Amino acid sequence: MAVSRFTDNGGVRLHFLDSGGDDRGAPIVFVPGMTCVAEDYAEVLPAFGRRTVVVEIRGHGRSGVPADGYDGPTLSSDVGAVVDAVTSGPVHLVTFSRGTAYAIGWALRHPTRVRSLAIGDYIPEERLLPPGAPRRLLDGRWRGTPVRDRVDYDAAIKTFERARARSFWNELARLRLPLLVVRSGERVLVTDEQWSRYRREFPDATLIEFSDSPHDIFRPDRRRFVQLVRDHVDHADGRPS
Repeated sequence: MAVSRFTDNGGVRLHFLDSGGDDRGAPIVFVPGMTCVAEDYAEVLPAFGRRTVVVEIRGHGRSGVPADGYDGPTLSSDVGAVVDAVTSGPVHLVTFSRGTAYAIGWALRHPTRVRSLAIGDYIPEERLLPPGAPRRLLDGRWRGTPVRDRVDYDAAIKTFERARARSFWNELARLRLPLLVVRSGERVLVTDEQWSRYRREFPDATLIEFSDSPHDIFRPDRRRFVQLVRDHVDHADGRPS
């Protein structure tokens, strides 16, 4: 059974969910989306097949809500604080939606510690939302519960306000990491043009579309993405699943 653990980043208490067990030489560190909390994934953690942790950056779930530190580089350092709490060695990074930007931000500063990367329905960029979109998102629901119950409202607004448009495409391509990318059938957050760019810049990547999934690629099958990640990280380790 997964357990809640905490670590510290510059005085900010960060929560993460930890499956425990054998990390097989490199645990999975999963950085989910803006409206996710770690508990969303408790049921599927065993299916990853090795020790897996789910990060809650500041302002999310059970993590602290400081007055500042909501810029991209600081949120990336939250990811790094959890990584360091779990291991001093390499990890397999898994991301979903907006968590992708913060995970990649950390990876680009610590490339020798990243054994593979799997991205769920996003592109390697920090993106800006159009005016009005953040509040509409935060006033809505995600996976059946109000978003305001998942993320601190003021912290989320600060996160969107501190965001800066940043591209990681070229830097990430230079790392030549084993890469898995899954996009949803909505083709909104990963357009056909961006999908083609993935093919050009990452010719060895595994690119898969879940044509029956909305942006929440854990629907309708909660374990489909997890199984792909499991096979991906095992292959990156040079061992069978």
